[in-house]
Amino acid sequence: MKKFSEKVVIITGSSMGIGKAVAKLMGGYKAKIILNARNEEKLIATKEELSQFGYEVESFQGDVSSEGDCKKLIVGTIEKFGKIDVLINNAGMSMRGMVEDVTPAVMNSIFQINALGPFMLSQMALPHIKKTKGSIVFISSLAGFRGLPFISVYSSAKMSLTALADSLRVEHHDDKIHIGIVYVGYTEIERGKTTLGADGSPISLDERTGYFNHSIDDVAKRIVRSISSRKKKTVIGVAGRMYAILTKYFPWITEQLVIRSHRKMKKIYK
Repeated sequence: MKKFSEKVVIITGSSMGIGKAVAKLMGGYKAKIILNARNEEKLIATKEELSQFGYEVESFQGDVSSEGDCKKLIVGTIEKFGKIDVLINNAGMSMRGMVEDVTPAVMNSIFQINALGPFMLSQMALPHIKKTKGSIVFISSLAGFRGLPFISVYSSAKMSLTALADSLRVEHHDDKIHIGIVYVGYTEIERGKTTLGADGSPISLDERTGYFNHSIDDVAKRIVRSISSRKKKTVIGVAGRMYAILTKYFPWITEQLVIRSHRKMKKIYK
């Protein structure tokens, strides 16, 4: 991982969870870290924690769904470090609710954070990434392979990242930059994380357990490894890869599995 030494790495949604874990790893590899999150208190705490390890780190509070905040993040990074080597579009927000119950406001919010934010940041970072022949990476989900019940809007937004990554990869093939997308599967949930209900109200997420549940640190390691190898597409975990294969080659089996899952979730959210 010596290739990350002195590289300038922007990680959105990095005050907690996967983003924070990736920042710690990159800092350990001597990268210069740019943190970003909406919650200023958590962001400052994360910056202080990483600084105590001796990592070179800067932070910019902001919402990726805001064009102004995206510009502040990119311009601030260039003013501080003079370049951008890696942009990791990690910030995201999920939701819960059936399509018939989801308000337009919730749909707009989910798409703004999960799709528009990565689009704007990638667009703004591109001139700088082309100079360094660096990487733009999108953190997606297994929900980005097909539409899933109760998280339809989130699933739709994450599916759009595949189209964006594929388009960018072809458009900038001759620029020799790396465009990658990582599909994260069943991962442990950090305490205090919330999602949006169909009406926009916050819902606290329960702790995840189970054999196929990946730790946040393990997911972070695989994301960093994917960037190091400049992979186009990475699906994390055996279960994730099996799901990807089923979705692509045996869609009728996937459909039945999703229907079973839907019936279980209906009981939970009744």
